[in-house]
Amino acid sequence: MKDRILFWIDISLIQFGIAKALQEKTDSDFYVIYDLNHHLKKSFLEQNIVDFEKEWYFWDHVGKIQEVNTQYLKKIEKEYKINLWEIAFSERNFHKYNPFYKFSKKEILSILEQECRFFEKVLDEVNPDFLIIKTTDFHRNYLLTEICRAKKIKILMLTAARLANTASISSQSDKIDHELDKKIENKIKINSFNEMREYFKNRSKSKQKAIQSAGMDYPNYKKIFPAINWITKIVDSKFGESYDHYGVTRLKAIFHYFSYSIKGRMRKKFIDKNFNRKINLNKKFLFFPLHVQPERNVDIDAPFYSNQIETITNIAKALPVDCKLFVKEHPAMRFRHWREIKEYKELIALPNIELIHPSLSSKEMLENCKMVITINGTTGLEAALYEKPAIVFTDTIYQSLPSVHRLKSLEELPEAISESLKKEVNISDVNEFINLLERNSFNFDIDGHYNEILKKFHKGGFMISDEIDMNELNSFFEEHRETYEMLAIEHMNKIKDYKNSYAL
Repeated sequence: MKDRILFWIDISLIQFGIAKALQEKTDSDFYVIYDLNHHLKKSFLEQNIVDFEKEWYFWDHVGKIQEVNTQYLKKIEKEYKINLWEIAFSERNFHKYNPFYKFSKKEILSILEQECRFFEKVLDEVNPDFLIIKTTDFHRNYLLTEICRAKKIKILMLTAARLANTASISSQSDKIDHELDKKIENKIKINSFNEMREYFKNRSKSKQKAIQSAGMDYPNYKKIFPAINWITKIVDSKFGESYDHYGVTRLKAIFHYFSYSIKGRMRKKFIDKNFNRKINLNKKFLFFPLHVQPERNVDIDAPFYSNQIETITNIAKALPVDCKLFVKEHPAMRFRHWREIKEYKELIALPNIELIHPSLSSKEMLENCKMVITINGTTGLEAALYEKPAIVFTDTIYQSLPSVHRLKSLEELPEAISESLKKEVNISDVNEFINLLERNSFNFDIDGHYNEILKKFHKGGFMISDEIDMNELNSFFEEHRETYEMLAIEHMNKIKDYKNSYAL
């Protein structure tokens, strides 16, 4: 019997390339949900790159606000064991990061109901064996994966691994499917922390170039014609029908663009004036690196700690009397025009907190701190390389390290800090974990490849295209044939592992 594979394809286009390569190598039935705007839908309607048995366009099924059937939503929560409000609050468009529109309770629940009904309809019709999807970054694709998980549909999520320029395929982002792990003799055997740090130096995520965000690195002179095209063509009568665009008008968008550019400069001036560029090595301190926000690692993975200012305030309450907490801003927040100044002032007002300038090296912080506290950042893993314990606030891939404490409630934070400060890091534990990562990842720079796609098709990330030439897209996949064939083989291997493990 043929495998039935459902794909989620959006503007990143990587899963589309994987589908093309997989179809050349397997005899399976392919289905697709496109998360593309109505302009791009026209480009994909008659594509012949991949032969899908059936295709759906997400925005054709989620639109006008309707009366809410609360009983249906309660059934969804019970049947799939999900909390819909938790998912809703993870959505950046529903929450405080949307400058254009404030969603009502009815609107949010109506959208969730339409999405659930659509996903149930597709899954009941297709009855897929596998879902191939990118790292979930919006509530809608996250909701789909959670429904699939409850229905025992195997998820193949391509995600960036914790080592630079590597990727993994797993059922959840930042997780290892331990039941599929091929436990073999460790290939990597490192005898000292100095060697471990050297090994990790070129594999640190901090060395990896971030995804281009909002086209901030895109030259201004190249933004003129796309901006004119957006104003005159893209913002049409159907533009505002998708909830991603509620409240967006030409005038508001232009005002927002220039307003946030100005605010970003003002915030940077505040940072330069008020944040410490040097650390006092005579002070005993713990290290908290701020996460970029909005970002799925916090908003989806740790929704109850997504207010980082509140989280830091709670850490401050739990600190030993002889310790301070050094909080370092993430340099990539420049892509978000930094945080609001009032948030920085809230942190400055805390007597046992010091704010560290984003230009300061995290290496210097790791070398001199007593411990790292992070929601789920890679710095918690890097702490082990410097023989420092760590506390994390949500499930993360490296929490299996004995030196890492997974916090279960805020009330235990004072004791967790006190006990963690006594912990020692063993090189053997770090060796085991590094080998676990290596076994369950492969060489592929997702962010770098996505940057190529943004540059080629989406104005460097400045603006999502309203049209993609399918011949150009196919040529791009052919130019990167070796990469997509590798990705196809990795997905085939994962499918094989699932079948062997679960007797599918």
